[in-house]
Amino acid sequence: MAEKEPLKDDGIKLKIRDFVARATAVGLHTSISDIANRIGKEVGVLDEKWVKYTTIEFHNGLNKDFYKAVPKKDRVVFIPHCLRDMKECKMPIDEDGYHCLKCGKCVINDIVKECEKNGMKYFIVGGGSQVINIVNKHKPKAFLGIACFNELEMAIEKLGGGSKFPGQGVMLKKDGCVNTKVDIEEVREKINM
Repeated sequence: MAEKEPLKDDGIKLKIRDFVARATAVGLHTSISDIANRIGKEVGVLDEKWVKYTTIEFHNGLNKDFYKAVPKKDRVVFIPHCLRDMKECKMPIDEDGYHCLKCGKCVINDIVKECEKNGMKYFIVGGGSQVINIVNKHKPKAFLGIACFNELEMAIEKLGGGSKFPGQGVMLKKDGCVNTKVDIEEVREKINM
């Protein structure tokens, strides 16, 4: 599988978030996809990765207040196992996903520590069907998903959003299902909302 290039930021995230905040404040009168493309044009970034990032940020903006209203102890964080070093990692797995050994060799350790510091449940998962099973079993009231665009879109579609089951998403900087990368500061920001 070919290495995928990570997203390069250069202040683009802040511009996108600003446009998303303004667009959600005035209400939606078109599809999120159309708005994401328009924001991409206005920000000057038409790269498909940034349009996808904008789409996720739009969903985040729509669900932000509902998500923040849920106590942290009632939220769950879904961490993709692909963030680990597949060759080095010895994480055991069961029906609730992988279980971090906290060796410190990958970013999962940092995310787990942040979740524990905030009293949030977390699951290191292999994909969308495992997420659905965990939601049905553990009944969290809100979620934070860290994943590639396709997995985040599937989660939004299957899990809903709004006041019923609000969520936030952090899109991977580098996807590809193996040795992926995420912006840890963006993850911390969502955990600490």
